[in-house]
Amino acid sequence: MTTTKNDPLPTILYGTLELHGDLFFASLEFHDLVETLPVIHNYALTYALDLCTAENGRKTPLYWATERRKQQPRYLDDFAMLIQTGTYVTPAQSPGGLPPTVIRQYATRVDEYLHHNRKIDDVLSWERNPKKRTAQNLASIFPMHGYMKLVAVGARFLFYIYNPPTDLPMQRFIRLGKFNTKAAITLARCSEVSFMEGTQVTTHPLNPHDVAGAVPLNLLTMRPTPLVMAAQLANEVLLVTHPNPWQTSGKPITTYLPRSPRYGKNAAGTADVTLPNRSGKITPKGRTRR
Repeated sequence: MTTTKNDPLPTILYGTLELHGDLFFASLEFHDLVETLPVIHNYALTYALDLCTAENGRKTPLYWATERRKQQPRYLDDFAMLIQTGTYVTPAQSPGGLPPTVIRQYATRVDEYLHHNRKIDDVLSWERNPKKRTAQNLASIFPMHGYMKLVAVGARFLFYIYNPPTDLPMQRFIRLGKFNTKAAITLARCSEVSFMEGTQVTTHPLNPHDVAGAVPLNLLTMRPTPLVMAAQLANEVLLVTHPNPWQTSGKPITTYLPRSPRYGKNAAGTADVTLPNRSGKITPKGRTRR
């Protein structure tokens, strides 16, 4: 739907997120290095803020990795109420540059070699036929090790919420990442929101699946959808101004944001988000590969 400058402007909150522990999620994998990118996806942030409600009324539905094919997140189903009310959460980035990171080493070993039905010869012998060298056998005799690049404790992020619910707490703690890292959230209303005409460039990360007409300038590949770290916005642009939450006496923060983002708004011309399946191929929701 096209909007004009005469239409009412959305209510926008700016949010700060400060980590109370190291944040880890597998954004990229390079051999034995698993890297956490310095940006938080807006879908993950929406779940962490308890904004989505399941069909049974329970907030933040749980999805178990052990049943991934049955428990694959249904983003637009979970965000249905947010789409109707116009509530939207942007991705979060670290203002003023990259956040501090730390690299940690991990090492583990599968305990299958202790199974009472498993013969010692099957574990320790080297199978000459490569076709019979299964990953199960090799994992039993070789330890698994590697490195994780995490966003370090104390890192700060900035994000925005469009048309927030009236009962949304302005200060709270949430959990993020694969280690359930604790993070402090503080919300406040943007002091100025104005409509801008013409073409503008935003440096706040956006989800191209949720914003129509955005021209990506710096695309960051990650799951479940890529993010745009810089984009060119045309026609429907908002100029948002608010105080710097970490420098009270400093210059206020000013950024350009899209006028009316919506979950799945620009998902390949459909009303849903295309999701990668376990084989890595893109399969639209509702066409689960068997």
